[in-house]
Amino acid sequence: MTFGLILLAENGGEAAPAGGGLASFLPFLLVGALFYLLLIRPQRKKQQEQQTMIRNLEVGAVVVTIGGFHGEILGLTDETAEVEISDGVVVTMARNAIARSIPDPSATALDDLDDEFDDLDDEFDDDDLDDIDLDDFDLDDLDDVDADEARDGGSDR
Repeated sequence: MTFGLILLAENGGEAAPAGGGLASFLPFLLVGALFYLLLIRPQRKKQQEQQTMIRNLEVGAVVVTIGGFHGEILGLTDETAEVEISDGVVVTMARNAIARSIPDPSATALDDLDDEFDDLDDEFDDDDLDDIDLDDFDLDDLDDVDADEARDGGSDR
């Protein structure tokens, strides 16, 4: 009651203005939206990717556990995975204890080589061979080269 009288006295006997309800709440809404966009949403996306990776694990996959152990999956159940972390050392762990799966490096390397070959194949056209004229090359110069000298890289060595 006393507080109300003080407010009335400060405003010259009039009641305090009621405006600014939404305007005063707007900064809290902006902080909440920013918090969601910067923290909650990326974390949910990361959790979804982790759950998808755990669901898609297969026997033979190379994985890293949350403890940092690297190993190969030997067996899977709905809740557990048997991982060989060293020759003859097999541990049974919860599937959720697997932090990430390491892609097969040989498959990745072969895919990269295949992509490079396709790029080179696209650049090279069989019609380019027809444009080469062997008469442009002076093959007489090759007769003067000694085979032993060419194999050794020259006589100066």
